[in-house]
Amino acid sequence: MEIVNTDILVVGGGAAGCYAALRARDFFTDVTIVSKGFIGPGTTSATLGGGANICFPEDDKDLWMREIVERGEYLNDQEWVKIQLEEVYPLAKQLDQWASEYGFSIFKKDEKGNFVRRKARGNIHTLTAVIDGFPMMETMRRKVIARGVKIWENVMATNLFMEGKRVGGCLGFHYRRGEFILFRARAIILAAGGCSFKVSLSSPAAACTGEAQCMAYDVGAILRNLDQAMSQSNPESIEMHGMTLFASVGGKFVNRLGEEFMWRYDPQVGSRARLTRLVVGMAKEVDAGRGPIYMDLTGTSPEDREMLKTYLREPMQAFASVGLDPFRQLIPWRPLFFGTQIHGGGVHIDEKCATNIPGLYVAGDTSCTPEHGTWSITGLNIAFAWLSGYRAGQYASEYGKNIIPESKTDEMKREAKECINKIVLPIKRAKGVYPDEITKKIWHIMMPYKVCYLRNEERLLSALSQLERLRDEFLPQMKARDYHDLMKAVEVRSMFTIAEMILRSVLMRKESRGFVFREDYPYTDNINWLKWIMVKKEKEEMKVWAEEFPTPYIEPPREVYPPR
Repeated sequence: MEIVNTDILVVGGGAAGCYAALRARDFFTDVTIVSKGFIGPGTTSATLGGGANICFPEDDKDLWMREIVERGEYLNDQEWVKIQLEEVYPLAKQLDQWASEYGFSIFKKDEKGNFVRRKARGNIHTLTAVIDGFPMMETMRRKVIARGVKIWENVMATNLFMEGKRVGGCLGFHYRRGEFILFRARAIILAAGGCSFKVSLSSPAAACTGEAQCMAYDVGAILRNLDQAMSQSNPESIEMHGMTLFASVGGKFVNRLGEEFMWRYDPQVGSRARLTRLVVGMAKEVDAGRGPIYMDLTGTSPEDREMLKTYLREPMQAFASVGLDPFRQLIPWRPLFFGTQIHGGGVHIDEKCATNIPGLYVAGDTSCTPEHGTWSITGLNIAFAWLSGYRAGQYASEYGKNIIPESKTDEMKREAKECINKIVLPIKRAKGVYPDEITKKIWHIMMPYKVCYLRNEERLLSALSQLERLRDEFLPQMKARDYHDLMKAVEVRSMFTIAEMILRSVLMRKESRGFVFREDYPYTDNINWLKWIMVKKEKEEMKVWAEEFPTPYIEPPREVYPPR
């Protein structure tokens, strides 16, 4: 077991992790990023879907605040919304400047050099800037290297360790070399995404299986809003990103009868509906016998088609690979359960990105993404990744300046070795069940549309019972053939924990709000359930509770009403 000492350790190599490392580098010379994959273009930030929500100085911040909070169904952390509206624009300009230094173009601009902004999913008054994720992440990777940040790639972070009352260590597993590394730091920033349950098998999101969120949970961090487990929507035949831009150019969702059905579920914006309305609407159409669902891009203008080909190169190539012309054919479409990835709950943080555990900071999708509420409008996530990464890097560094790491490492090494002994058990077994088989069994429990979209208590309790039986039966006999399988075995353990958090959190919320549609509680209840759902590990039990929160700028209507 190699031991690496650093000042600030960042776990995760996406936009949030890179910005955190770059900001921490302003304070310390020894900053380290640990990434499960390829830092920068190999992360989910590169496949952001083409849009970023950036409030410009000339925009009406009060109007934007109201829209984001109302469309977030009032679960937003309003302080974070205010911070995001005020502080993202300078970061976008900084990123644009960095890109120009390397000869890249991140933001689509008009002939005057102004950012092109459009109305996409959920936007009424707010606007979404058109952005290309791959040059953005190549820019960030190059900047991280140029600033002298130390990089560890192909290293899965598996466990956190306390040093006194603060987090001071992290265990990493290099799954290509079969080696373990113990990182010690003054402060640790988790920015490794959430848990997608590996549903997006051909994109970087497949690597996000919740280890960072589970590590925080295991040391006592509070998690929040996992009842709002996230869903995307995707073509049936391929894995791709780009829904934001498809919606912005007039893409329509139609059912088997040719009806643009989303006007039934969101009379204000129809097919540009928020994901919370979209996936429930799709499920209801199928349940009513009007499926399958299609995306219709045949009415897009020649100019918009060229923009999609430029800013969504990979999706266009994917369509071509299966013989689809999206501008001439209807594309079979479906909801895609994404768990806690992109949005969907995560580690509870304050405005400094600090958790309830000293020395532990969280940014990006690993956090509860507090600005969103349920799922508000498109483009908030990538903007929050920049902002939370920057803030986490700053405040973790300010905390770390006052920390002198203890010279003795024996106790932490002993804890690390105990963890290693548990991690390697699957590779020692002569026979058993492989991780991929267990992953598919988790899918069959979590992803039927009667469990993740149209819910009731009976089906949720049944899914929870099935999950517990599956975990008790198969985890003790999980087998790994090689180091890569061993990594998958750790992923399976994380997915079990996140799945349980989601089911218990949805069961706690006895109303319909956001991604939670309860057939047995079909109304939104601002009197009794305008609350965050919190999760914490106490001893070996999972504690779940509902907690009231402040609403300092936009006061929600204190009433009960059908979901808006």
